Amino acid sequence: MTDTADTITVDDLRRKALHIRDLAEAEVRHATADRRAQIIAIGAVAVLAAVSLAYFLGARRG
Repeated sequence: MTDTADTITVDDLRRKALHIRDLAEAEVRHATADRRAQIIAIGAVAVLAAVSLAYFLGARRG
């Protein structure tokens, strides 16, 4: 039996590992950006709710 399959070199493995690392880093950046946007949106809603409640309570007293 002869070995007709291409041999994999260390450089091939290194290139694949670097590619996978780059993909993983991009996914982490994407997930972090999504999470950051979600936190900002929740914070904005919380501030809006607090301002609305303060306005409502102030309007009732005045």
